[in-house]
Amino acid sequence: MMAQEHAHSSAVERLLNCEVPLRAQYIRVLFREITRISNHSLALTTHAMDVGALTPFLWAFEEREKLLEFYERVPGARMHASFIRPGGVAQDLPLGLCRDIDSSTQQFASRIDELEEMSTGNRIWKQRLVDIGTVTAQQAKDWGFSGVMTVNGFASGLWARRNRMSSPGWSTVRQNRHRLSAIDGT
Repeated sequence: MMAQEHAHSSAVERLLNCEVPLRAQYIRVLFREITRISNHSLALTTHAMDVGALTPFLWAFEEREKLLEFYERVPGARMHASFIRPGGVAQDLPLGLCRDIDSSTQQFASRIDELEEMSTGNRIWKQRLVDIGTVTAQQAKDWGFSGVMTVNGFASGLWARRNRMSSPGWSTVRQNRHRLSAIDGT
């Protein structure tokens, strides 16, 4: 997906010491975030399916399909886009795409709220996951936790490398960081 293309392009750009236009940086951020949201929603709802809830997975798959339609509108492909390239992106965004993404986020946000309510508010979910696998900050550090194991960026003072080594385009994007006191199975 496009996040992998970005990793390759960034390496080439660093080797060649070339600048990426600001608009291309923002387009890259946009599609890396669409990739991240798509992947995380499936990962989390697959986990929900593992603990006995099938409906969240089906709903998330429907929402993922909408996100992949945005992929398809830009380079014409869903999985192997070949869109992010060294020096920028293959082409500019089609007219109306940003408007469509914006309107889709409103519906997506309400669907995420429904998924959260269905999952984390569920008695069975809580019985199977709350206070399971709780890890202190010191244990996480001693055991070398990183990335999602530190709750995607911050848990008890541990930051994921992704947040410290920001790529071009991120410096002007507002990010909400969640702070937790411990790492739990939920």
